[in-house]
Amino acid sequence: MEFRKEALVEREIEIAGYLLQHFSLKQICEQTGLQKKIVEAHIRNMMEKLGAEDSGTLIQLLKASGL
Repeated sequence: MEFRKEALVEREIEIAGYLLQHFSLKQICEQTGLQKKIVEAHIRNMMEKLGAEDSGTLIQLLKASGL
């Protein structure tokens, strides 16, 4: 599957950047001001859009994308 940055909304791209910096869920919430359940929903949406079965695969896809 080819990664298309356009498939992600702006907030997902922001959260992806934090994931790539190895931020914890708590740290992402603190940086974005979002509730944990909202951040989790964005991560789930990214996984679905990119076809990632788990968070490790999601990170690999994000790294490969050059975000």
